[in-house]
Amino acid sequence: MSAGLDMAFALVGRIAGDTVAQMIQLAHEYDPRPPYDAGSPDTAPAEVVEAVRGISRFVLRGE
Repeated sequence: MSAGLDMAFALVGRIAGDTVAQMIQLAHEYDPRPPYDAGSPDTAPAEVVEAVRGISRFVLRGE
């Protein structure tokens, strides 16, 4: 299953851009590593974390 998710993120990255793929990975907290290291707020780029915080009321609320 993870290979399919990795492929899906890679495809989204090619179609919509790496930031969108990383946002989706972070929103799902999918953190196996490839193809992006964005499955955790600790490893995702700051702009991706802020973008996900801006669109989700459930994910990554900063305290």
